[in-house]
Amino acid sequence: MILLVFFTSSKNVKTATKDSMHSYIAIQNTYEVFEMALFINNTLHDQVSEDKRHASKLFIPLLEQLLIRNNLTISDLSFCAVNCGPGPFSTLRSIIASVNGLHCATEIPLIGIDGLNATFLEFYDKSYEHTVVLLNAFNDEVYYLIAHHDVYSINSDSSRARPEPVEGPSALFCNKFRMSAKDLIIATGYKKIDAFLEDLKKQIPHQKINFFGNGVMLHQEQIKSTLGEKAILNQDGKNMCSVEQIGKIGLEMFEKNNFTNNYLMPLHLKKHPVELL
Repeated sequence: MILLVFFTSSKNVKTATKDSMHSYIAIQNTYEVFEMALFINNTLHDQVSEDKRHASKLFIPLLEQLLIRNNLTISDLSFCAVNCGPGPFSTLRSIIASVNGLHCATEIPLIGIDGLNATFLEFYDKSYEHTVVLLNAFNDEVYYLIAHHDVYSINSDSSRARPEPVEGPSALFCNKFRMSAKDLIIATGYKKIDAFLEDLKKQIPHQKINFFGNGVMLHQEQIKSTLGEKAILNQDGKNMCSVEQIGKIGLEMFEKNNFTNNYLMPLHLKKHPVELL
């Protein structure tokens, strides 16, 4: 029954237009669960979730369940949007392998989304000049994103040097979502938390910094001891981007024809320990 859902589907790739009605799947993998949500246009219509340890085994059964429950087949879907990381290695790899298998069988367009960027976009507060997103990279390391927002008017202190934006995917991300030139993602990567905080203290010696992400609660005492009152620790559910955010970004990218007909790759940012041997 499971295979029937996939292999009897049409392989016609749908055209992205803003006026079309789109049904699509968004997939989010947190550090505890993986979530699969069905969207109709920009509205979350239905969703399922499961413990991340069962991501590989239950990916196809849960997708089948979601489609049958809503009287759909795989051929009714316009695309599949996926959080490609960074995140836990095993969960990320198993989910992306499953998504790539789905693409191989059906040729459904895939949209890979950077989880750091998506988390930043969902919880960004422009009232703070500096923003830091921290995700747990394990072994006292964090995946980080640093952003700068120019809260000063053109008549303010012009002697203050503005940070330069990061190049590459994060810069493209800013352009895609029409972020102002005043809103800059200036750095992404991974680092030991103590080294990261010391570097941040030197780079931003005076202004307040708005922190969010699941790495904040994990390292909150170290953040407070290093940065003191400069650190604003927001933990009101702001641990990681939601599946709604993955769906929202996915639709906007699809409508701009920014999707791939090839396979996705995990965004690890760092190598797995076995790769360092």
